[in-house]
Parts: sequence; structure tokens; C-alpha cells
Amino acid sequence: MQKHANLLFLFRQLLGRELAARYRTTVLGVLWLVLQPLLMLSVYTLVFSGVFKARWAGAESTGDFALMLFAGLVPFTLLSEVLITAPGIIAGQPNFVKKVVFPLPMLSIVKVAAALTTSAIGLAILLIVLTWQSGPPSPWALVSPLILLEMTPMLLAIAWSLSALGVYLRDIGQFVGILSSVLLFLSPIFFPAHAMPAAAKGLVYFNPLVTPIEQLRAVTLQNTAPDLAVLLPHFLLSIVAAMIAYALFRRLSRGFSDVL
Repeated sequence: MQKHANLLFLFRQLLGRELAARYRTTVLGVLWLVLQPLLMLSVYTLVFSGVFKARWAGAESTGDFALMLFAGLVPFTLLSEVLITAPGIIAGQPNFVKKVVFPLPMLSIVKVAAALTTSAIGLAILLIVLTWQSGPPSPWALVSPLILLEMTPMLLAIAWSLSALGVYLRDIGQFVGILSSVLLFLSPIFFPAHAMPAAAKGLVYFNPLVTPIEQLRAVTLQNTAPDLAVLLPHFLLSIVAAMIAYALFRRLSRGFSDVL
């Protein structure tokens, strides 16, 4: 019991430090947590609804298109943040490996928790704008945080595997930046998943972001219940992936001190 209490205390301390370190030296500080998603939404909405004249079935105005876009960006930004930062989680903290006895898997858990905190703010912005534009959302919107939490095992799988591999293969940091850009355009963010050409639909449905993006839109914008027949298999596969990634992390962690 005492060990668990100590781990929980350590987790809280590390999470607070992680969140504070992001904006400690900036002028606007934590306001960037709100400004960043709003600026990103504004740019994408201007480009795709204004410049390219993109349209979405059922979206009658630029505001509707912006909400569709933002609902897709929230899960994508969550995964992208973990994906891009994961290779440096261990490689960037050699002191935890060499000089102290430390539960190294917790560094990835803290990174995922910090990303979830940021995405929760984005989700709150989505619901506030939706309420302002269309009135109170349906009761199903109350389960929208669960859609993001459902991604947790998948995010841990990414963080554990890439943080371990990043110690040995420093080029992974360059690769994940490219992968994040590819996922942006292969995910149903700027279009519904069914709009992809038949030849490319396989790529979209193998994309782990398809389920959380479409289910988040369902409960927030389409006023429908989440599809458990889709969410449950996605969640179970994510748990299996997390278990495999954790085993890989533990195996590779034996050589961290030699490399770092």
C-alpha cells in the first residue's frame, strides 16, 4: 500500500513538473493551452473551407465545418503529441537511468497523462463552441471524455515502444515527425472516412485514429450513442498492444545504462 502511495505521489509530482515546464518561460504561460488549439483550428478552417472550398455533407456553414474539423483534430493532436515526443522520453533523461533507482515506465505514463490533460482542454473548447453555436449538446456529449480515455492503452503502447527504441535508434525522432504528417492526411479529419477512394480505404481503416475520431464526432456533433461494437475491439487491441510494448520496454531497458 505504501509503495502504491509513493508511486502515486511521484506521478503527481512529475505530471505537475511536465505541465509547468511547457509554458514556464513563455509570456502568456498556460493561456497557450487554449490559444494553440484555437489558432490551429482557425488556420485549418481558413485553408480548407476558404482557400480549397472544402465541404462536408451535413455541414451547412463554415462554423459547422470548423466543428467537424476540430472534433477530428482533438484525438489527432493527442496521439501526435505522444508520437513526436516519445523517442526522447528516456534518451532525454539519462540521470533517471544512471544515477537513481527510478520506475522508468512511469515517464511514459506521465507523458501520456500530460497529453490527455491538454486534449481535455481542446475537448472543452469544442463543447463550449458547440453550445454557443447550436445550443446545449445532447446528453451523449457527456461521454466524450471517455472516447479520449479509451485511447490511453494505445498511447501507452506508442510511448513505451518508441521511448525504448529511441535510446538505441536516434533516427526514430526524425521518422515519427514524418509519420505524424502522414497520419494527419490519412485520418478522417478533413473528410469522413467513407469519402476515401476505394483503393485507399484499407489505409484509413488500419489507422488507429479512425475509431476515436468518428466516435467523438458521433457523441458531440451527431447526437448519437457511441458504437460499442467498434469501440470495444479497438480498446481490446490497444490493451494487447500496450502489453506487448511494455514487455519490449522492460527487455530493452536492461541496456539503457550502457547506451546512455
